[in-house]
Amino acid sequence: MKIWMATAAAATVLFAPLASAKVLIDIDGGLGYSFNSLNEGSLANDSIDLQGTNSATEPVGLNQDAENGLYAWTKISVPIFPDVGLKYQNLYSTGTNTVAQTVEYGGETQTFTGELESEFDLSYFDLSLTYGIPLPSASVDFGLNFRSLIGGFSAEVDGTNQSIDTAFEVGGTPIIVPMLYLGGHFDIPVADVRLGGELKTLPIGDTNITDLELKGTWFAPLPTNMLVKLGVEAGYRNYGLTIGESTLGADTSDFASDVNYSGFFAGAALSF
Repeated sequence: MKIWMATAAAATVLFAPLASAKVLIDIDGGLGYSFNSLNEGSLANDSIDLQGTNSATEPVGLNQDAENGLYAWTKISVPIFPDVGLKYQNLYSTGTNTVAQTVEYGGETQTFTGELESEFDLSYFDLSLTYGIPLPSASVDFGLNFRSLIGGFSAEVDGTNQSIDTAFEVGGTPIIVPMLYLGGHFDIPVADVRLGGELKTLPIGDTNITDLELKGTWFAPLPTNMLVKLGVEAGYRNYGLTIGESTLGADTSDFASDVNYSGFFAGAALSF
């Protein structure tokens, strides 16, 4: 006990100047792994079924399953200015099915005959600008989120020139989707636990994106906590994407889709 108290006292003296220097800025972040499931998937106005096994009739089946992937996020808070959040999520599904069918997606058309390997990549990069309402042991955040879809769709019969490879772009520019943001967290200081969640959504016309996340974070009781808290986080995420014929005036008919992924995630967390 005396050794622990001495270590804590030494850490307090060592990091006190640094702690006072960080009063005007807060940085939170996390890095981990997502265990994803594909719940629903149709592309090209229901002519492609990501999970199906049809080989010669529409909707052509691609027999896909979701793959696990990495995620990383950070949130930087400075007084007066909006909080800035950045997030990367690796999210995709792959599959193989023997087909004899014509596939059209993203402005490309190809007739496939043979064992078709395909990938639907819904990975994204988020930029959030939010303001928080501080409450006792809690905070409620609201603002805007801008999502860049950095993936696409690809399909190929190995050993042939039968292939499609199209990115989520309009006129060579990546699709960036503005979304409403609502989030918040509640701290339980006696347990060093933070419970939180966030909702990012865009319900406009034929296009609807809803990304819901719920998670809990536990911070280890370390002597360095006055400077930076280290811990682990885990939670559940559900991401539904419907792309219609047009999105905010842009022609997105080539990417018309209706997909839903969900799953649990876990990783390391820090709060500075």
